[in-house]
Amino acid sequence: MTVQTIPINIPQRLYARVERFAHLTHRSIESVLEQTLTATIPLWPRQLSPEMQAALLALETLDDSALWQIAVSMAAPSWQLRLSELLAQNKIAPLSEAEQNEVTQLQFQADLLMLRKGYAFVLLKWRGHALPSLAELEAP
Repeated sequence: MTVQTIPINIPQRLYARVERFAHLTHRSIESVLEQTLTATIPLWPRQLSPEMQAALLALETLDDSALWQIAVSMAAPSWQLRLSELLAQNKIAPLSEAEQNEVTQLQFQADLLMLRKGYAFVLLKWRGHALPSLAELEAP
């Protein structure tokens, strides 16, 4: 594993916390900081399709206002209704190939929306915003 060494300035109070935790866990300050960074910086999901990766990368260039709009956006009611209809119909009889393709496309759009919403929240958190609670998100 290649290692990069960088000098950083951190406030004395933070350094004291890190030093204390390193002492308590019988580890080096470097390993505590490495673990902390590893645990808090999100991994880039390499298994995503190129289309989904591009959609998430595009979010990184947006301002906070645009990210908030995405984060709290909802799927179009027409999508939800159509997907529910197709899934209910599939319980009664097999869907046609065109209907199966429509289900696949609707599910892809729903997955993409959820990924974009989640990544928008990650970016907002990293930009210092307080995120709403689940109750606040569910409130009308």
